[in-house]
Amino acid sequence: MKRGFSLIEVVIATAILSLGLVAILASFNQCQRAMGASKRFETAQYALGLGEMLHPMPEPDQVREDPVSDKLLNIPAETASAMAEELGVELSRRKREELSDYTFERTVDEISDEELERNGRIYTVRTTVRWELREPKPREETVITFWRKE
Repeated sequence: MKRGFSLIEVVIATAILSLGLVAILASFNQCQRAMGASKRFETAQYALGLGEMLHPMPEPDQVREDPVSDKLLNIPAETASAMAEELGVELSRRKREELSDYTFERTVDEISDEELERNGRIYTVRTTVRWELREPKPREETVITFWRKE
């Protein structure tokens, strides 16, 4: 009677275990990338919140000019770290550096007069947060709001 495993059984078992380990390591890598993306989107939401606190959407009676060119509605790109500083938010050095890679910007879409009359004087306002600005194609998240001039 034989005792133990043959060489071929040991090789097959080792190959199966190796494939399992490779699959586990690959899933760890994917999980790490997903967690990194989640953190970047969370920071983008924080930057969006800072921008909305510093530059709230104006009421229609506050906008005196054409909404497409009004300075209360159209906010040029500004870093989230600068907005936090302007709001007096205390940040760690690390968080301030992280937020310096995120920008907040708000624009009103151009629209013709006849289309404006047809849609009830509703303007499309785009609020955009961008990050990974040093990359060839920066990432961005845009919130679209419909705003009506009375």
